[in-house]
Formats: sequence, structure tokens, C-alpha cells
Amino acid sequence: MTKRTATRPEKQSEVQPNMAGAATGVVLLDAFSADPEAADTKRGPEWIKVAPRGAFTTRDGRYLVVDPEALVERFNADKIAVPIDIDHATVKKALFGDAAPAVAWIEELQARSDGVYGRVDWLDEGLRILSARTHRYISPSLKLDDANRAIWLHSVALVAAPAASMPAVASAHLSTTPEPKPMLKAIAAALGLSEDAADTSCLSAIATLKLRIDPAVHQQALDQVKTLSAEIEGIKAAGHKAEVNALLETALKAKKISPAQRATYEALSATPEGLAQVKTLIETLGAGLAPSGLDDKQPQGGVATLSAHDRQIIEEMGLEEEAYRKANGLTAA
Repeated sequence: MTKRTATRPEKQSEVQPNMAGAATGVVLLDAFSADPEAADTKRGPEWIKVAPRGAFTTRDGRYLVVDPEALVERFNADKIAVPIDIDHATVKKALFGDAAPAVAWIEELQARSDGVYGRVDWLDEGLRILSARTHRYISPSLKLDDANRAIWLHSVALVAAPAASMPAVASAHLSTTPEPKPMLKAIAAALGLSEDAADTSCLSAIATLKLRIDPAVHQQALDQVKTLSAEIEGIKAAGHKAEVNALLETALKAKKISPAQRATYEALSATPEGLAQVKTLIETLGAGLAPSGLDDKQPQGGVATLSAHDRQIIEEMGLEEEAYRKANGLTAA
């Protein structure tokens, strides 16, 4: 609801005070407390109960009927904030031209299950009076029709003596729990709760939601883990291959294995366990094979002649001559 400009109601002279509650006048109904014990006096109670719902008789015998929806409709049509004064000064003193300053303004009205409520913008003087506790109750000035039905909320006053048998705010903690605001109702509905769910219920439901995992987020996390795992495995595989190559190249240079044996040892080293076994095996091979003396020899006529040393290696290793020639580059291209 758009906040109204805080202005005093026009045509004050048309409002006639009538403490007896005549149908043509304004009923002064002391109905509710504005005691500071019920709210922070630095800002005052935000919502106050202005009048109860339905038909009732005040303690001094006045009978009237309050329809909260009708009062809210009139308030919204007027688009004028309702003043809160002291001891109905707006009704009494203004008639004689005396000052009747407001100590607060009602900026919004709400119809609730037990009556009509007003949202209050407290001025400094109003807060001072609340702190002093000299005027503890709220008293609405209501214009009635011929059937004693309230048709207009003219003003509201802070008073010392209530006329209606209603509890003070200090003892009733604002008389009733305020109805949920529209946003809170929407939040409660979104959480799968009833519209009148308390704040604590909404907070509890939100906390429960935090424990749930969004399937899409969960799958994204799994994909990231899978990608990272693949990258780690790739790094491990590259490191393992480099370690195997280094081991076998060193063994070849030391003549502990022949080129023909390299592929076999490489296959045995495919796993970390296999690599460890191959390392142990190569360490036990001793000084290794004697140099073949072929490193600087070039094939003659396309095929190199095998030396006695070459043939000794072939015999000791149980190799085929052709395989040995190919492994050592002794076969013509």
C-alpha cells in the first residue's frame, strides 16, 4: 500500500463529539493500550489494535458494531493518514480553534480476524508519552450511522482510562499475534506450509532445504570429479611411462638387457607392482652383456657380418639370429 502523506483530516468542524455515543456523532471508545513494555519505545509498536470486530457494548453501556473491512475501505478511499492525539484533542480542542497536534499517524489499516489494526508512524512526542506511561490505552473516534455501525475512523487518541473491556498491551503482548504479511504468506506457501505458518516454521523449512542437494548441482559435481580423476590418472600414466622408459634405456645402455628384450620388460612394467619387480630383476643381472663392438660398424653388402661376440650373445640369450639382427640394426633395409 502506498504510504500516505501525513495530513490532518479536513473539515474538522463537521465532527461533533458525543461521549454518549449518539448515532450522529463520534463515539470515543477507549479500546487498546500503547504501553511501552510491549514494544521498543525508541520506535513504538508498529501495529496497534484500533477496535474489536463485531457488535459489543462498552463498559459505560454504549452499543456499537464494528466492521473492519468497511473501515479499511473508507480509509483507503480517503487516502488520508489518521492522526493519533492525546485525549481526543483532534475532536475536542480543534472545534474551538485550539492546537491539537498529532503525536503519531496511522498510515495503514488492516482488517483482521479479531478487529481492525493500524500501522503507526510514531512522532517524538508520541514516543515520549509512551515512555512516560501516562496514557497507556488507545481510543478510536468512530463515526456511526443510524444503526450504530462504525462507518469512519476519524482519529485515534492515547488515553488513560479505557471504556472497553480489553486487555492492555503490556499484559496481552499486543493482544494478538499479527496476521502474516503478504510476503510471509507467499514464502510459507512456497515452502509448502500453511499461509498462517509462524516465522519459526518458515525458518525451519528453509534450514531443511539447505540440507537437500539439487540433482543438477550434484551431477555437475560428479562430472567435475570424473574430469579431475581422468586428468590425475593421465598424469600418473605419463609419469609411469616416463619411469619405465628411463629404467629400460638405462638397462640397455648398461647391456643388462638386449633391445630384443625391451618390449617384454616394458609389458611386465605396465603396473606399479610390475615395474617394481622389473627394477629388482634388472638389478640382479650383474655387470651385463659384453659390448658387441658393432656400434660403429656399417653393414657391408647390405648385411652386417656377425662377430663371435654377437654369436655368443645369441647363444646365451637363446635368440633367433634374424631377431637379433633386426633388434641391433644388422639387417639391410
